Amino acid sequence: MHQYFGKCGCGNVVVQFSSRKEISSYTSRKCDCDYCMQRGIEYLSDPHSQITLIAKTPLKQEKQGSEQATFLLCAKCQTVVGVGYLNEGVSVGSLNVRLLDEFDHLQKSVVVSPKTLGKTQKVRRWRELWSQLFAK
Repeated sequence: MHQYFGKCGCGNVVVQFSSRKEISSYTSRKCDCDYCMQRGIEYLSDPHSQITLIAKTPLKQEKQGSEQATFLLCAKCQTVVGVGYLNEGVSVGSLNVRLLDEFDHLQKSVVVSPKTLGKTQKVRRWRELWSQLFAK
């Protein structure tokens, strides 16, 4: 198991991505919604991986768009550390990969457009593609 680490801008939140694959085999995704584009976020997930967020102070939570996903932010510096689907006993998410120390080892990112999907399609896609998410 490979483990990759990073942190938010102020160091209040440590992020960990645990995967069987090398980080260089991944392609990050850029969501084309206004919220993500304004923040320059790129996401990384893999259904066979795990994301752990360890915050010294509780993470701030925000909803956007269809309000189904929960954006997780550092309460101090307001950096988006990830996004999750936290519902029906499911906790899956995608990491803001720009926070990882190994960010520059990823393949070139691709643009995705979840806003073109319906509510049911979004949830199905998240459950299929996102990582297990643990926030402490």
